[in-house]
This record gives sequence, structure tokens and C-alpha cells, in this order.
Amino acid sequence: MTNDKPNNDNHIKDIRQTTHVSDQGIRFAEFELAGDEQDVSLPDKQSVMLNQEQEPMNPVAPTKKSLIVKPQQPLDMNWDEDFRYVTKEQQFVQRARELAWHVEGATPFVAFKSYWPTYDQMASDQFKWYFYWREEVRSGRYPDTDLSYLFVYFYELIHGVGWSDPLQGYELMEQAWMAYRKRYSKLDTYLREWLYDFMIVHGLDMPIRETYQRFPRVLSSELKEKEWKRRFSLQPVELTWELLLDLLDYDVEKSRFYQESGRKDLEQYAPKVIALVDSYWAKIRGHRFIDHFQPRPRQVKRHLFRSAVYDHGLYGRNVVLTVVSLSEYAPLRSYITALVRLTENKLRELRGFKGRLRGPDVVDPEIVEIITRYLKKEIQEQIEAQRRQAIPEVQIDTGKLRRLQQESDQVRDMLLTEEAGQQAEASNSQPASEPASSVGASSDHSEDTGASSNMAAPSKGRSSRKSAAKKPDVFQAVMDFDADPYEVEAIEVRDQLDEADGIVHSVNTEESKSEAANGKSMGSSGSAGDRSMQSTGSLELKPLPSSEHSSEAGGIHVIDPHVVDVEALIGMPTVGEQLWQWEVEDEEWQELAERLNPTHLEVLHALKAGPNRSELQQIAEKVGSMPALLLDEINEAAMDTIGDLLIDGEVIADDYIDMLETLKSV
Repeated sequence: MTNDKPNNDNHIKDIRQTTHVSDQGIRFAEFELAGDEQDVSLPDKQSVMLNQEQEPMNPVAPTKKSLIVKPQQPLDMNWDEDFRYVTKEQQFVQRARELAWHVEGATPFVAFKSYWPTYDQMASDQFKWYFYWREEVRSGRYPDTDLSYLFVYFYELIHGVGWSDPLQGYELMEQAWMAYRKRYSKLDTYLREWLYDFMIVHGLDMPIRETYQRFPRVLSSELKEKEWKRRFSLQPVELTWELLLDLLDYDVEKSRFYQESGRKDLEQYAPKVIALVDSYWAKIRGHRFIDHFQPRPRQVKRHLFRSAVYDHGLYGRNVVLTVVSLSEYAPLRSYITALVRLTENKLRELRGFKGRLRGPDVVDPEIVEIITRYLKKEIQEQIEAQRRQAIPEVQIDTGKLRRLQQESDQVRDMLLTEEAGQQAEASNSQPASEPASSVGASSDHSEDTGASSNMAAPSKGRSSRKSAAKKPDVFQAVMDFDADPYEVEAIEVRDQLDEADGIVHSVNTEESKSEAANGKSMGSSGSAGDRSMQSTGSLELKPLPSSEHSSEAGGIHVIDPHVVDVEALIGMPTVGEQLWQWEVEDEEWQELAERLNPTHLEVLHALKAGPNRSELQQIAEKVGSMPALLLDEINEAAMDTIGDLLIDGEVIADDYIDMLETLKSV
């Protein structure tokens, strides 16, 4: 379908336009040019140019302006400075240097929070607070503030603002970190890396003071490897269980032994086994893990001051570091894994746990023997300590003991009074014709009898108390009703009190008789007392208080059969143990001699003549230890006292060989 519709809106002369619309809705336009332009020839170009040359110039007609631009004078400007692009970081550094020593007076705190904080983002009151707070921090005072203020301060220190020496800048950054890290734990993520970058760009050799239980995920690989190298270089090697897990090729925490009963043992002994084997290697083989398993260093590119407002035009954008990747070295990981697997198998054996782990046998037999003996000794000591802790402690009520002693004294006085009355009645019933001298003698005899009965009273009280366990009715007549008459511990304590009382009275009686017969002085009676005390044993006995002083606290000395006096046992040899004598004059060496036990002294005596490995092995086997461990214990005590190692390898140091001349067995 065609719709021919003339375009009547066209006002152009000699042109007619018609619009056609097809069936598909497509519009076409048709133009017709009306006039006599058909069959008209066009003039050629040469004739047109000749006609233009023949036309005369009209002086009145305006002339066209030339399009040629004349050169002007050059502008006076510096293209490098006036037209360079200044970044946000460069603007911050320029502004920070202008405000390096700007100080504001005391002003109230104003909150400030920004992702990448700079001076331009601070309001006027925030600006004043920051420069007041910054002066306080530089003076060693750390008032509470927002995290964004801290970041601005750290950005300044990174760019050298506020310090004159790099070491001073490092210390200022670290001090501010330590002061605010407890409140803002997020600082740890950034300051560890920024301080490390600060050390690199300024060539500082600062120790890493941060110690890790487990490496954080955000820590860079360069810092991780630096920490691994530091820990393997320590003597002994310092590895925690969390750090040890990063070196294993198997997941030990999924082990059945670890999940059921061995978690505490593995976490306690596995790091110690690694340190033990490393020390053994150092003494026997002359090299350690870090020397034997030494991977090739590799170079890595590190991005400086990541996530900080940092102008990379100052120190550069990246730096190339040489890193030794210990944690990724396959031979080291394989050997550490074998040691931990061996430790788990030995612990399973000692704890009676069924099943063993399988794996390649890469551990030497001598290392296996050392680990076995070490773990066996540790587990046996742990079991013995648990057994001792399981023994119930005897709890003695001192108040009840004081009341018991008082009542015992009262009963004894009543018995003595009754016996004295009976003797008085007997003396009064004697015939009146008896001379006075005999009466005096009888009275004296009665006094002696009273005294002897008084001294004999403890034995009577003791026999009555022993029979009280069989006869509760008699026991209750003379004892405290609050006390339990069937309590075995109370009966044993009372028996000990009575025995001590009897011994003291007998000693006093012997002393008094000796003084009356020989007229000896108090010093001789003291020697007799010493002899009597020696005859009764090494136990020190103190006289029990009398009835009028029995209520005072501390008057009764009770020996607890379950409590061992550790201080009294120090230096006392066990059965079959050899005694040693070491005469030294220096105070430091005297302290060393006190710290060493007889086994250590026997080791030193064996090494006086030179290395003696066979005798060292016999001494170590006798006490269930290893020669290396005994030597380490001696050197540790020497470092704490004389400040130096006493044993070098397996021989006495040349500087101290003369000090052992006085060491001899008794």
C-alpha cells in the first residue's frame, strides 16, 4: 500500500516533496526539482578563473583579514612546578612539615573518625585537639583519643616529621603503639608492618619484641620467616604448640589420641622434644636444625608502608628483600613431623593407649632412645606427683587441741589432788608417839611421792587415752565432748603429745637428779639434755605448756605425718647416695654449690680429670636421666650464680678447673 501525500510545508522554490508509505509502514520521501536546469552544461574551471582575473579590483570593497598569526613573546613560567600533578599524599607531607612544631593549648576532646585521615578532613576544634594531644604524646603522656588521630600521628612519623634521628622516630612510633594497643587492637595489624618498613628504609637493626603464640593471618610472609629464624636461633629452641602446628605435614589435632586423652601431653611435651633434639645435635654433631636444614635464600619484593597515607617519592614504592623460608622448607618440615609422630607414639605407649601411628622412619636410633628416656622420666614424675596430691591432708583443729590439753591438765590436777588427800589422811592416822623428824621425813616423802606421781601422770593419761579408743564411755568422761572419740587421727595426735610430754618430763627429772648429786652447772645440765635428746633421735621436742598457759596459741607443736618438710630434706642424701664436700670461699661459688645436688657434684668430680663419657653415662643411668641434661642443669645453675658456663662440651672450662680441686667425697 502506498500513500502518496505531498509535502505542502516545503517553501523552497522549485522543489516538491512527496512522502510514500509502504505496507510495512516504511516511509519514503520523493523530491522533484522543478525548473529549466535540465540539459544545462556547466562551465569548466579555466573559464571561471579567467573571468575572475579580468574583473577589476574595487577599491571601495573591504579587504579580507589575513589568517596568519604573528608570534608573541614567550611566557615566564616553570612547567615542572606550575603544571605538575600534586597527589593527596604529597599535599599531606607538605602540610605536615609546615605544622611540624605547631602546638595548641589545652582544649576539650572532639571525636574524629575517617578512613584515611588527614588535616583537610579535620574541623577547627578537631584541629586544635590534635595538636594539643600530639604535644602531650611527645612529652610522654598518652591521653585518651580516637584512632584516626593516632593514624595521623603515625603518618607524620613515617615521613620524618617530629624526629631528628631514625632511632628516635622508631621509638616514638613503638611507644605510642604500646600505649594504645590494648584499647585499639587494630593497631597491631598496621604497626608491626610499618615498624618493619621503617627499619628497612633507615637501615636499623632492631629486635622483634613481639612474640606470637600463633601467627596472625594478616602478618606478611617476610615477618613470619624472620620470626621463624629468630625462634630456631634461640638456645633452646622456643616453639609453642600453635607455632609447631604450622610446621607439621599432618593434622595432629585430628588424631584419636589427641582428641580422647593425649591433648595435654602432646601440647606440653612435643615442643620440648624439638628443643631437646636440637640441643643434642648442637653438642654431639656440632650443628643445629637451622644449620642443617638451611634452604636457599630468595628475593621478594615488598610494598612499603601498605595501607598508609605515604608519599612513595620519599623512600620508593617497593623494596627487594632476601628471605630464607624456613617454614616452607620440605626437609625441615619432614623431620619435625617425624619427631612429633615419634613423640605421640611414645606417649601412647606410656599411657597405655592402643594403636600406633605409621610413617617413614627417618629418626636415628640414638635420638629415639633419648626421646624415650626423657618422656619416660617426665611421665613417671608426673604420675608420682599426682599420687602425692591424691593423699588427703591431715587437717588439725588447733582450737580443739588447746581445749583437749586444758581438759587433760584439769583431769591430771584432780587426780593428783585426790592422791595427795589420801596420803595426808594416811599420815594423820599414824601414832602420835612417832618423832617429829619422822613426820618431816614422811612429809618430804609425800612431796617426793607427789612429784613422782606428777611426773608419772602423763603415762597414766596416755594409757587411759589409749584405752579410750576401746571404751568410749571412759573416753568421754575425761575428754572434750566436741571431739570425735573414734577419730583415729585425733587419737594419734594425742598419743604423740603424751609421748612428747613424757620424754620432756623424764629429761627434766634426769637433769634435776644429776644437778643434786654432782652439783653441776647449768651448762653441764644442758649437755646432759643434749645427750638425752640425741638418745631420743633427731626430732626436736618442745615441752608442752602448763595448764595456766595451755590456752595460748602456738603452744602445741604437732607433727603432721603426711606433710614433708622440703627445706629439711635439702642436702640430705638418700639411702646409698654418696656425700660430697666442696670448700669454696667466694659467695657466688657457695651459692652454686648449694644449688647443685649430689648427682651434679658427682658429674663435676668425674670431669675433673678430663672427659669421661662412660662414667657420665653410668651416673645418668643411675638417676634415670641423660648426660646432656645433667650438663645443661649444671650450666644453667652456673649461669645464674657465677654468670658463665662451667662445662664446655663435656669438659670443665679451663678458667674454672682450679675451683674444683676442693671437691671430694666424704
